[in-house]
Amino acid sequence: MGFCIILVGGIFMNKRSMFWGILLIVVGILFLGRNMNWWDFSIFFDGWWTLFLIVPSIISLVRKEGMASSFLILALGVLMLLASQNVIEWSMIWKIFVPLIIIVVGLSIIFGNRRGRKPKANAKEYVAIFSSVDEMIGKIESDFKVTSVFGGVELDMRDVKLEEDLVIDCFTLFGGIDIRLPKDVKVEVNGLPIFGGVENKYRNNDEAKVTIYINHTTIFGGVDLI
Repeated sequence: MGFCIILVGGIFMNKRSMFWGILLIVVGILFLGRNMNWWDFSIFFDGWWTLFLIVPSIISLVRKEGMASSFLILALGVLMLLASQNVIEWSMIWKIFVPLIIIVVGLSIIFGNRRGRKPKANAKEYVAIFSSVDEMIGKIESDFKVTSVFGGVELDMRDVKLEEDLVIDCFTLFGGIDIRLPKDVKVEVNGLPIFGGVENKYRNNDEAKVTIYINHTTIFGGVDLI
């Protein structure tokens, strides 16, 4: 049985199913060792379900995907496992986890602003705080910034003709930003997602001479590129 599970895990190992592949391999090795009397274990130990938080978050950290959110998910999984094993009280989880979220968010805002290409000093700003902004842009003269805090921003740039590279800084906290990009440009995305992220639906023109650089800090929110 253990050999079969290891074989299945190896066959289905690829980028999209890496988590399940590794999980099957680990489970297969555990069963193989138990069948060969190398060790004894029970797969349903107290808090075994926390592995569904811990394992994928470790994989994401190794692959450097969504570092901040992966770290927070890993921390939550470990805290829940410790509580299940009666190492800490369940009430301690949120006493530790909530301040940890605040710390990680603060660090992400500080260090996130240092990553990627920087906008020019005269960058225009679109701000929606507990409100919404919906604008069709016909001409762009410089880089710009977009901020959405408990609000939404929709910018339509499809009629814009860019002659030089453009930098767009996006910050969203419990909000959303939708940007419709012009044709025939390249898009590069860089940032730190914290329980959020960027959904890039735009089709790059790899031969384009103009590049749009999207810098983002997404905290419980998202940016859609269309």
